[in-house]
Amino acid sequence: MRYLMTLAFLVITFASQAQQCLQSPPKSANFVFEPANNKLTRSQEASLNRLFKELSRSWVGKSSGYYCIGEEPQSAHKEYKSHQLEITFSNDESLILRAHSQAQDSDEFSKKLSSLTVYADQGFLRFDQNNAAGDIWVEQLSSTHLSVWSISRAGTVYHLINRVIKRSAGAFTITMTTYSNNRLTSHYEGQLRY
Repeated sequence: MRYLMTLAFLVITFASQAQQCLQSPPKSANFVFEPANNKLTRSQEASLNRLFKELSRSWVGKSSGYYCIGEEPQSAHKEYKSHQLEITFSNDESLILRAHSQAQDSDEFSKKLSSLTVYADQGFLRFDQNNAAGDIWVEQLSSTHLSVWSISRAGTVYHLINRVIKRSAGAFTITMTTYSNNRLTSHYEGQLRY
């Protein structure tokens, strides 16, 4: 089992190296600049509810990835980081998933705490705010796979964020890729087990 986990980690690490710092988002993400009109079907809501229930527990694992340093694509380079992760999901209300995470930096003595609430309300999937400001765009949704895009703004910078969760028996993979002002600035992938 350890051999398989190590092999999966190496494949993910090599795959993440294929992306170039400051590259543009994939063309498939262009839809996020239009209003969210991806109302969830009843079948999608049922799949999402199953996924939320299966995730609802404490998970531990590791993440690895990079953030990009530099202004120009030719001179930009990747700064690699890895973390020990603990994520606790709770699903106390139907179609609401709350996540609290703690990431311990492997190289430093720092911890990052974060939280996220996912709402599936009135047919729309939303992050943190249960109104149009929290709208996200669903790229793929099943009871074992969720891929979504969201936009966050900070002054003149906007972040286009792709989050992917893939669930398997006793484990899940989470991936987060960020494009700031349409340029790749970070990519992290985590493998977690309960």
